Amino acid sequence: MDPKFNLATEEYLLRNSDEDVFFLYINSPSIIVGKHQNTLAEINLDFVQASDIAVHRRLSGGGTVYHDEGNLNFCFILNGEKGKLVDFAKHTQPIIKALKEYNIAAELGKRHDILIEGKKVSGNASHVYKNRVMHHGTLLFNSNLDVLNQALKTNPLAIKHKAVKSVRSEVTNISNYLTGESNFKIFSAHIFSYLLKHFSNSISYHLNSQEQAIILKLADEKYNSWEWNYGYSPTYEVKKRIRTESNLRIENHFQVEKGIIQQIHIKSQNNFYDSYISFLTKLLIGAKHDPNHINNKLNTINKLPHPHLSIEKTLKLFF
Repeated sequence: MDPKFNLATEEYLLRNSDEDVFFLYINSPSIIVGKHQNTLAEINLDFVQASDIAVHRRLSGGGTVYHDEGNLNFCFILNGEKGKLVDFAKHTQPIIKALKEYNIAAELGKRHDILIEGKKVSGNASHVYKNRVMHHGTLLFNSNLDVLNQALKTNPLAIKHKAVKSVRSEVTNISNYLTGESNFKIFSAHIFSYLLKHFSNSISYHLNSQEQAIILKLADEKYNSWEWNYGYSPTYEVKKRIRTESNLRIENHFQVEKGIIQQIHIKSQNNFYDSYISFLTKLLIGAKHDPNHINNKLNTINKLPHPHLSIEKTLKLFF
């Protein structure tokens, strides 16, 4: 249930195996952003941090999704002909058929998602490596949709960027459409059983200790790194505005490239803050656009005079 391990497993099997593979997995609460997305533009940072929700970038493109113990993930890694590897209709067909066998009337949507009565229960994405394609997706069975909606609730005006943006859709749980008795364990077993029939020549494969060690290393060095999960985001600009305890307005317009703050332009209504703003600008140009990193830097100057502008308030100028 470790999202970084499961994402690393996908990459390992895609790049280091020549077999067709499928597997199912479950992640603990986490947000998984697409390869070409701006992470901070896709998440509700305050809520995610307060809720201790992990954030990871995946290898495939597409939009951001939320995972938890009520969501089943599927992954197909297949060999094929170059130019014909990405085929959402083909790769979602086994899942849609498995759902229909479970008396669920599911269909493929226009955005490559799986829908029930027009509501999304599965997001899908693909990634090509040489003559192989990885296709993976979600299956919301009884996921916590309140947390999902809060975690992915963003302010579209705050960050200006050219990264791939998620298209928000109305989501629902598969369990809402079941009439008979079922639970997540039974549902997961059904999906796996159907896939074994669909890929009738399948044999089980177990990762050996050497493979697991390689995957763990990849999970730690790549999928657990700030550089991949946040720093890989395309160049973006942010505009933030705060009011101090004395009700003065301060605005910040800054640019970020590869996760690093490159330019800062802070303006205030009163020159009372000029010296602090000047020092702040010099301190944070070249810093990671990361709340923990900036907080640590600000704590090194907490003895400098800046009345009515606490470290917590200063952080609001950047997040």
